[in-house]
Amino acid sequence: MKFLQSIGWRITIWHTIMSIIILFLFSGFLYITFSDMLTRKVDSVLTRELGLIAYSLEEGDSYSKIEHRINLLPSFKRVNQDEIYWQVENERGQIIAGSHNLYGQHIKDSKTTLKRMDENTFSWDPVLNGVPLRAMSMQLKSQNKFTYKITVATNDRIRHFAIDQLRNIIIICNFGFLGISIMMGWLISKKTLQPIHRIINTTNTITATSLHERLPIEGPEDELQNLSKTLNGMIDRLEDSFTQIQQFTSDVSHELRTSLTIMRGELEVGLNRNRSAAEYKRVLHTVLEEVIYLSDMVEKFLYVSRNTSTSNQIDRKTVDGMLLFQYVRNHVLSLVMNKQIELHIQIPDPFLLYGDEDLLRRLFINLLENAIKYTPEGGTVGIKAWGKEGFTYIEVIDHGIGIPEEHLPFIFQRFYRVDDSRSRSQGGTGLGLSLCKWIVEVHNGTIEVCSKPDKGTRMIVKLLAS
Repeated sequence: MKFLQSIGWRITIWHTIMSIIILFLFSGFLYITFSDMLTRKVDSVLTRELGLIAYSLEEGDSYSKIEHRINLLPSFKRVNQDEIYWQVENERGQIIAGSHNLYGQHIKDSKTTLKRMDENTFSWDPVLNGVPLRAMSMQLKSQNKFTYKITVATNDRIRHFAIDQLRNIIIICNFGFLGISIMMGWLISKKTLQPIHRIINTTNTITATSLHERLPIEGPEDELQNLSKTLNGMIDRLEDSFTQIQQFTSDVSHELRTSLTIMRGELEVGLNRNRSAAEYKRVLHTVLEEVIYLSDMVEKFLYVSRNTSTSNQIDRKTVDGMLLFQYVRNHVLSLVMNKQIELHIQIPDPFLLYGDEDLLRRLFINLLENAIKYTPEGGTVGIKAWGKEGFTYIEVIDHGIGIPEEHLPFIFQRFYRVDDSRSRSQGGTGLGLSLCKWIVEVHNGTIEVCSKPDKGTRMIVKLLAS
């Protein structure tokens, strides 16, 4: 059934079911209450009639006088006297007196409807000549011996008619209310789902080329408005991601084109005419530099794409900082020796970090390589670490060329380089610092830079303590 796949129809059906359940419960309560009220009203009349007959018998009144007294009861003033029945039985079950309208007939007990009112009183619903009656009987005892059994009854057609009419009215009203409930449920679901349809229609118009569009925020601050805000937030993130992908693609294309243009130019120059061995060696050296540059850039591409796509799956654990920085020092030792740089590492013992060991190694290797690249030969590079207020601070310091202030807000962007020609000559790809920032952020930390041209740079990493 396809229509059941619609939320609107499901809301309508559930609304109808709940309405029917409530209506049935109310109808049942009304029917039972009304029937019980009518039965109690008739039983109260019969009880008074029983009391009067019992009193008359104890007083020794004649049976004609008893019937006369019954007919004078206020509760029977509006009742046809022919609809009032009574009989008196002796201990052998023989009728010794009765109303004239019984014509010698016997009001018999009914085991199916017999109900005990108290110790000596019973009520039931007999039928006399096809006429429904409501009857009540009481046993009179003298000195704990059975003396008389008094039975009184009245025509019960009015009570049955009223109950039957009420039942018919309830059935008709229930069917009518069922139709109204279905219609109301459909209207309510349609009205409720209108904002969702608008959200769907607007969302369908948003494509990769129109990510600037947003869902309208309107109406009260309810769940639907929260849904629109959530979807708008998702679209904001998608737009940022698409922009970054486009920028990344453009930057990669530019980097590849630049390197390939350089290599092609050098090779064309070398093949243009016969040259000396020294000139061919220079061409090959230039091409080799570009190949190394491209190889390093591709390696970082793969590292960035592999790790940033699984940021929620990094292996966090307690890391020995002493061993980690020993590994980092050994990794950059060749760079340090080639430029005769003094490397000072000042960290407390013991020194513990909490995070992914491989990512933390890459973080500090990148920061140290940058510091060494832009520090003149014979210079100094240092690492300091300390703990404060539940955080660990690691500072990488160099006394190199520094970074102009206007470039500081952008140095963590991919492929951003302060001086493109100088960075390429140093082997920089513009990916190192962006990768460092990502590593710090997935560890819920921060990274700051303080730098002045010709005075050096300080990179301060703040991480959660282990």
